[in-house]
Amino acid sequence: MVFAEQDVKRLLQEALKQAQSEPDAGETRQKIHLNRSRSWVKAVARQLKKRYEGDSEVRVFTKSDDSHRKDFGLNEMLYDILVCRVGEVESPLHKKKLYVIREVLWQVESELAHNTRSSLVDFNKLVLGSAENKLFIASHGRKGAEDSLLKVLQPAATHCTGDVYVGMIPHPAKWPGSGDDVHLWFFGK
Repeated sequence: MVFAEQDVKRLLQEALKQAQSEPDAGETRQKIHLNRSRSWVKAVARQLKKRYEGDSEVRVFTKSDDSHRKDFGLNEMLYDILVCRVGEVESPLHKKKLYVIREVLWQVESELAHNTRSSLVDFNKLVLGSAENKLFIASHGRKGAEDSLLKVLQPAATHCTGDVYVGMIPHPAKWPGSGDDVHLWFFGK
């Protein structure tokens, strides 16, 4: 499945609406923001799952989804979200079905704190993988902060394989009421 830039932006806008519609949970502002960030990652994973619906070989891994635990023994695989195509092999001794990752379709990292260093640490994870598509999501900052963050991420992006996207959404502290204000940049291959 090929994603155009507007498809990625639409996916992020739909995920943002979905995450913002979740009821707040937590006793403190910090806990509420943390739970909003978790809702955000879950919503992005749901949107990616929706895009690959019907393709039984595609798996979407994320911490909040345990549907692959039986086959893989874990929920999350290296990234906040990993979308991959799997195949089957048979174990030699017990003839059990085992799964192998054949192709990585998406690697997604989300870092919503206004911290350039933390953003770059998470973005560097995308350089490590072989996905067709890489998506890093940060939060909007003060005026000019977007350009500053992009300048920091750009050198790492040149070392990525695949298509590289950077999305920015409102910080969870600005929810609700911020709408689906999603900014997206395409760094290419």
